[in-house]
Amino acid sequence: MVKVTKADPLFLSEVNMPVLELAKEDYEARIRRLAERIKARNLTHMVIYGDREHFSNVEYFTHYDCRFEETLLVVDAQGSCSILLGNEGMGYSSVILVEIRRYLYQNFSLQGQPRDRLRGLTEILRETGIDENSRIGVAGIKYFEKGTIDSDPEQTYDLPEYIMDGIRKTKGAMVNATAELTGVPDGIRMRLYTAKEIAWAESAGNRAAAVVQRLLKNLKEGIREEEMACLGGAGFDPQNTHPLVNFGARSVAVGMGSPGLSKLKAGEVGGLCYSVRGNLTSRAGVMAYDETGYQEALKPYLECFYKKYYEAVAAWYRTARVGATGGELYDAVMDLIGEESFGVTLNPGHFTGTEEWSNAITAKGSAIPVPDGAFMQVDIIAHGDDPVRTGICEDAVVIAGKELQEELQKAYPEVYERIQKRRKVMQEVLGLTLHEDVLPMSNLNGAYYPFMLNTDLVFTIRDDKTCSCSGR
Repeated sequence: MVKVTKADPLFLSEVNMPVLELAKEDYEARIRRLAERIKARNLTHMVIYGDREHFSNVEYFTHYDCRFEETLLVVDAQGSCSILLGNEGMGYSSVILVEIRRYLYQNFSLQGQPRDRLRGLTEILRETGIDENSRIGVAGIKYFEKGTIDSDPEQTYDLPEYIMDGIRKTKGAMVNATAELTGVPDGIRMRLYTAKEIAWAESAGNRAAAVVQRLLKNLKEGIREEEMACLGGAGFDPQNTHPLVNFGARSVAVGMGSPGLSKLKAGEVGGLCYSVRGNLTSRAGVMAYDETGYQEALKPYLECFYKKYYEAVAAWYRTARVGATGGELYDAVMDLIGEESFGVTLNPGHFTGTEEWSNAITAKGSAIPVPDGAFMQVDIIAHGDDPVRTGICEDAVVIAGKELQEELQKAYPEVYERIQKRRKVMQEVLGLTLHEDVLPMSNLNGAYYPFMLNTDLVFTIRDDKTCSCSGR
């Protein structure tokens, strides 16, 4: 049964620490892993596409994110790297730490910028080593599966046609190889491999959670969304999704709207969300001080919607472990809140990274296992209308086995100790059951406020019974 209990100070305790950045050797290890995958697929090259919105596949291997332009990263089976850049990308590419050959391709530049040194795309690709004898894996934004598209999935690409035309003219054989990066269960980017990568994720988790912690502390009746956003004390970190401050039924119903002029009215629904690349924290519920402060139409839903929602969050945490299947995670949640009235339409949980959503295995009947080192968002969105109500208690976890945890404890003892302290509070205060594989990435993990204007109280799990519902 879900009850209300006194919150632990840990939940609003910020972790202030320097940003942890990956180094040259970390990216080189990733490139070596990619080169081995290229060989295993009997390819000679991987051509990886990126743009401003879809930068993560390129950034993962280079630290270069496309700030304005498109780009192509070319990696061969020996691990040699080339990158094609627009005008502004050439200068910004100094952030790349690994050895790489840079090529200017001015059609990647913004409209109206100089094209005075324009060369053909095919000509440049040939200079990277691609020719008629090459076997090219093309990695775009998405891969496709049989039964989901009318064309041959291996020969269906989502890159802009002018880029595909340039690749085709090299006369090399091509195949969609995006799944080698983001496919489940064994895409290269679907897990963290080292203690340092876990420490990097936890560093991002602290920064994202700190902003939401400050927002929670500053919630007050009458404040406008845009005023509230200024109180988060956010840094200038690049983000993996738009930050949200939403007050009132209309703003919450939109779901992804940026802060505007809506004012916080006690008793109405509201939501907060902030991310940095590598982590995200989000909360949505009712802006009240106690149960009596719920808007009249929302009062029945404390029991039959919000408490039931938190049971589902607890069930996700209880089920998560290395080797758990996506179907098990799905069933744990949907057996509790799968009814239409809860409005759960997206996967309950997904993989994350420098982009907010990289892939998901949490689907009905999914036999795909959670890999060792999985980096996942506990992202379960319940929503209903008439009255508008939304439940979100979203945080990131790493799901790691014994060997990876021992490496973390040895290399980053302070990170490991923080994680263990969080686990203890989550279990003892929130009543959550956690497998030893589950590593919470911030101090807010699992803390859900039934009355978002009162951060002294949180939901807790007291036994295995379910809530009863007398509301609609």
